[in-house]
Amino acid sequence: MFLLQRLLPYRFTGESLPCALCGSQERQVVATRDRELKHLRNVLCLHCGLVFLDPMPTGEEISAFYRDEYRERYHGAARPRPKALLRDERGAAWRAGLLAPYLSAGARVLDVGAGTGAFLAAATRAGWQAEGVEPHRGFAAFGREHYGAQIHPCNFEDAPLTAGSFDLVTSSHVFEHLRTPQEACARVHALLKPDGLFHLLVPDISDPRRTPIARWHFGHVHGFTRETLHMLVLRAGFDLHPHSPTDGPHLLLRRLAAPAEDWMRYPGHAERMQRFFAEHTMARHFFSATPYQRFLKRMRRFRGEAKALARKP
Repeated sequence: MFLLQRLLPYRFTGESLPCALCGSQERQVVATRDRELKHLRNVLCLHCGLVFLDPMPTGEEISAFYRDEYRERYHGAARPRPKALLRDERGAAWRAGLLAPYLSAGARVLDVGAGTGAFLAAATRAGWQAEGVEPHRGFAAFGREHYGAQIHPCNFEDAPLTAGSFDLVTSSHVFEHLRTPQEACARVHALLKPDGLFHLLVPDISDPRRTPIARWHFGHVHGFTRETLHMLVLRAGFDLHPHSPTDGPHLLLRRLAAPAEDWMRYPGHAERMQRFFAEHTMARHFFSATPYQRFLKRMRRFRGEAKALARKP
């Protein structure tokens, strides 16, 4: 059933929108098919360098997709499988360790896109008061049942949350899925205390190691780089924390009182992205060592996960 669902074309009408970062209408098509060879049009904003779907799914279409289809299409199940849970728990432990130096006992933490609830469990073990938002009903129910996590089973914009009440908001591999990331950033800003922190991690659309066609799928309605993500949060009233990670679009942010007026800090970024897409073709990728090195690394990871799962009771 799940394999058949992945083979079906995407059912959406969508609409053509201006760039969510800068508002420009100037764009260049950079892909017309997704990683499963289904029709999917991605464009590059020629003003700021943000990548996005065009047409963009409507609000109703994208809500229905994440509520009913996303996990089934991309994870093959309505509830997490053992391997997915193992990966989530490892990633959650890493995130909790990364953020621990900046939080005291009893800190209030919100996870946007809580998934299985693994990070909420890790945050609770660290001594924080944690709650999350997860639109997929099956995964939200699993997190509540398996970890006892407090998860709101809805979209971020609909979650019943109190303004100015959180010490930290964290979000891992979520903002690329959002139709209106600028509005989500504004809500994070409103939810945080004046000295609150925002931890934000998304995939890098300009990662040269990725197989070119694998960059594209319906789940990722926006494609960020470090530059476009930084400009997005500057416009929403955040700036880099002194100890923010420096690798790709992975940011630890401090809340500012007001948005930055000089947020357009990378004026040549769109041209750089044009060169990137022109140079990183499928032919060049497979004539390099990169895909074969990644394959071997993935096989080693799969073996390690199989051993770890075998040791579980």
